[in-house]
Amino acid sequence: VMRELQTLGVHAWLDYTAGRDPADRDRYRGELLQGELGMRTSRYSDPAPRNAAMRDAYRALIARMFELAGLAPDRARRDADRVFEVETALAAGSPSRGDFDPRQAEHPMTPDALRALAPHVDWTALLAQIGHPAGRTLNVQSPSYVQALDRVLAGRSLDDLRAALRWRLLDELADALPVRLADERFRFHAEPGRHRPARPEECRLATLKGLGVELSRQFVGPALGADGRAAATRVAAGLQAPIAARIAAASWLSADARAATAERVRKLDLKLGYPDHWPETGSFPVRRDTYFDNVMAARAFEQAQTWRRARSAWHRADWEMIVYPNEADGMAAARLMIPNGYPDLASNSIILTAAELEPPVFDLAAPLEVQYGTLGTLVGHETSHVLDIYEFDADGVMRDIWPPRDVEALTARRACVIAQADRFAVSATAHVDGTFTVEENVADLSGVGFAYAALAGELGDRMSLRGDDGYTPAQRFFIAYAQQFCVAQTPEAAEQDLHSDPHGPNRFRIDGPLANLPEFAAAFGCRAGAAMVRPAAERCQVW
Repeated sequence: VMRELQTLGVHAWLDYTAGRDPADRDRYRGELLQGELGMRTSRYSDPAPRNAAMRDAYRALIARMFELAGLAPDRARRDADRVFEVETALAAGSPSRGDFDPRQAEHPMTPDALRALAPHVDWTALLAQIGHPAGRTLNVQSPSYVQALDRVLAGRSLDDLRAALRWRLLDELADALPVRLADERFRFHAEPGRHRPARPEECRLATLKGLGVELSRQFVGPALGADGRAAATRVAAGLQAPIAARIAAASWLSADARAATAERVRKLDLKLGYPDHWPETGSFPVRRDTYFDNVMAARAFEQAQTWRRARSAWHRADWEMIVYPNEADGMAAARLMIPNGYPDLASNSIILTAAELEPPVFDLAAPLEVQYGTLGTLVGHETSHVLDIYEFDADGVMRDIWPPRDVEALTARRACVIAQADRFAVSATAHVDGTFTVEENVADLSGVGFAYAALAGELGDRMSLRGDDGYTPAQRFFIAYAQQFCVAQTPEAAEQDLHSDPHGPNRFRIDGPLANLPEFAAAFGCRAGAAMVRPAAERCQVW
């Protein structure tokens, strides 16, 4: 049953995917990841009262959904306890998200070694189903998790395992199931005050995900087009010179670290909008009368594509890397109708989908200063992440390019950003966690600085010329940046975000970085001592 679920993209207990092979950089390889769990790993054991309450609520959710799926109430409660015990055992062997280190996730092994590591898993049948070449190594990201799974399979009853597999099916497919099940799961995971999207909106997103490459190909022409991509690329490329200058001036880094970081930026590939060469579309049956069957067919098709990719060649220009953030995991070239932007470390590139390059992020008709205030700051934000991740080189090879003293220097410069965020209050009782949000806060601060420097380099003295609207280009840059973060949010949702979103609250993403920039104060004539003007001794700057 576990193997059958894998074919549907339901990653019960295990997830075999494709990743770039460090031993053969021009090929993908098979990678074995841990399967999905219903909660964040740390919540299964953290004794904090909030997590204890979350565990109780999670058990209740499982029982309710089992009952709604047809089990008698007593049986549903017993099976919920079984599921929770199995998942707790698996979580004990899982690295938490916060502890994940790509340098510690390299454990290539042969299928025979995998059988020795976990003899109670039928690896022969599973790898044959996947199509993994006999005798070829695969990378096991977490051997401790695989061993924990082996102990579960050896020590738990069949009833326990059946219940755990039933729950994986219900949990991962809830959005495609009858509304009574979908609503229960949404209530558990939703932020306070948020309502479940209307069913047509859920179906729309499922269609975008399911029809993938071909729908993306049809979308990008009218949505962005060659002219739009060229203009967006011009803005993104405009940041490279000021970023290179900031790296060269980073005296807190050693000469070797500066040189390696500059090389990463020099070779950085900006993948904007859509690929030059599209992957094959493929096909699967789609019916008019059964939504669930269509979802299943689409999931099976995409899972088969992922397994084939693990046996294929790797090309840097491809858009076949897997997108994880935002609304829909899956191959980047099949997600271009979904707004998304992120750095891909294995190809040393930054990817912005065509849907991301729409207003307010990018408007072809907007003045240059507005384009830099929106798209430019986004590209700067993502490039800042590239600069900070010192575990990959300019060719996407995983190796430390900074010596330890430079890592310590980065940590020291981040301390200022952490302290500022810690003081930012969302309510009378809740503050931002500066350590949790530091990477995104540094990227916001750096991204605005990079983009402003790029714009000033292009406009020169024209930055202070007042237009017919009464604003200067410098002012319009900062207004455009701030308007990206307009949001309507309940206080409860804002506090919930503090625990789940590594970005700072939207107001802090505006006020935090801009108060550190003397260019902002100069643009609006802010005097010393104003709320948005930090004294020079208190300003943060990483890059």
